[in-house]
Amino acid sequence: SNKRCELPAGSYRTQKKGYEEVHVPALKPKPFSDKERLIKISEIPEWSRAAFQGMDKLNRIQSQVYDCALMSPDNMLVCAPTGAGKTNVA
Repeated sequence: SNKRCELPAGSYRTQKKGYEEVHVPALKPKPFSDKERLIKISEIPEWSRAAFQGMDKLNRIQSQVYDCALMSPDNMLVCAPTGAGKTNVA
């Protein structure tokens, strides 16, 4: 293990037999900007709504990439934590 590696505040290390666990707390999300909003499922094209069945609106990541993902022929790379909604973006 690298003891000189500086971890974020609230992190801790636990030594185990043969390995080390490093726990890093999740970041708190930044507040929404004035121009940022969650897109309602009723606003997206009818043919795409099946992927969001049971949801009222897109989540923050999905709302941020909506125009590029659904309305543009451009490629994009989405990097987000597990459970952030990347699969529905595809």
